[in-house]
Amino acid sequence: MRVFITGATGFLGYHIARTCLAKGHDVVCLHRPASVNPFSGTENSRITWVTEDEARDRLGFLQPEVLIHAAWGGVSAQGRNDATVQQANIDLTQRIMKLYPYRQIIMLGSQDEYGRIDREIDEQQPACPLSEYAKAKVACCNMLEEYATAIKAEWQWIRIFSIYGEGQQSCWLIPSVIDKCLSGESVMETTPGEQIYSYLYCNDFAEAIAACIGQTGKSGIYNLSSSHPIALKDLFSLIKKLTKASISFRATLPYRENQSMVILGNCHKFVNAFGAFEHTSLEEGLANVIREHRQAITRQNNNI
Repeated sequence: MRVFITGATGFLGYHIARTCLAKGHDVVCLHRPASVNPFSGTENSRITWVTEDEARDRLGFLQPEVLIHAAWGGVSAQGRNDATVQQANIDLTQRIMKLYPYRQIIMLGSQDEYGRIDREIDEQQPACPLSEYAKAKVACCNMLEEYATAIKAEWQWIRIFSIYGEGQQSCWLIPSVIDKCLSGESVMETTPGEQIYSYLYCNDFAEAIAACIGQTGKSGIYNLSSSHPIALKDLFSLIKKLTKASISFRATLPYRENQSMVILGNCHKFVNAFGAFEHTSLEEGLANVIREHRQAITRQNNNI
């Protein structure tokens, strides 16, 4: 099928696009002038790139059946409560959604839509957004359902929980801990690490999104989460073991206000609709990310 993907130069969209290419889909990606293209020459040659300004005319010619909207700004801590940034996300979502009469629209939501979480949670839990980011996601979910229903398109709103993997920016927890372990530093200050999170590897995440493509009669909201929770203090220890670091983790930092202590999505609805998707153990996935970080350090040292 021909799939139009936004956010393909970002962490999540990049892995979705690569998986769609591997599965033989024709891939069209939205390109912003300031974006850095992360694709290899071979992959890039198989992608049709369009800017937003030319998208309406180009999509009318290319006729993509499916939209996967992964573009979203203001996902880091600084932007999550910036109402202006989050309104821009809503506006972009509306523009992209209405560029072409797609047969199916898949969009990425967030665990944050549920508000503070302290247990395993399924899709029956009402949304209770606390941040501007989460409020914008809920607004886009409602907008998607209304619009897709009106044009009789299939739609999936995928509420993703914690994703990790190659290409994730170092401001996120797992890459930041890996960087500390590989840096040779002796101490990293952390919270007590009693939070229990569930980390899904990027390739498994992308396979799950790709499994939705072309499905009919399965419109709705779905959680997408690892089913293997881990306490953060145990995650830190595992990364230390895999990197063979001598670092010590000191629990000197307080928990954030309204800190969720258990973040785990129940994915039975997704698995029943689209099939099992989690195939990579946490240890295997972390080993892949650590290898990427080691390679980056080697390249940096060679350029000095």
